[in-house]
Order: sequence, then C-alpha cells, then structure tokens
Amino acid sequence: MLQAIEAEVQSLLDNSTSLQANGNRGVVRHGHLPERHLYTRFVNITVKVPKVRDSTCLKPH
Repeated sequence: MLQAIEAEVQSLLDNSTSLQANGNRGVVRHGHLPERHLYTRFVNITVKVPKVRDSTCLKPH
C-alpha cells in the first residue's frame, strides 16, 4: 500500500506544471502526516501518508 501511495504522490508532482512567481515549483512534497493505525476485521495496518503543499494558491501577506 505504501508503494502505491508514494507512486501516486510522485505522479502528482511529475504532472504538476504550476510555478510560483519566482519560478520555483508550486506543488512540492512536504514531509508526512502522522502515522495512522487502521484496524480492520482481518488485518491491522499502519499508514504513513505524504504531505503535498500547493503554494500557488497562497495569497501573499
């Protein structure tokens, strides 16, 4: 499952063409969310979801 999540995030980053005004990438990876433990009837798993930040929609202060 972790490999599928990582592949999805990488695909998002590869296909993102958004740029900030200064030319940097607008969509960047930004660490991980806290681990979550999912308990199902058949198996218990721990999920670590990557965080992605889109800074193109942020308003300057």
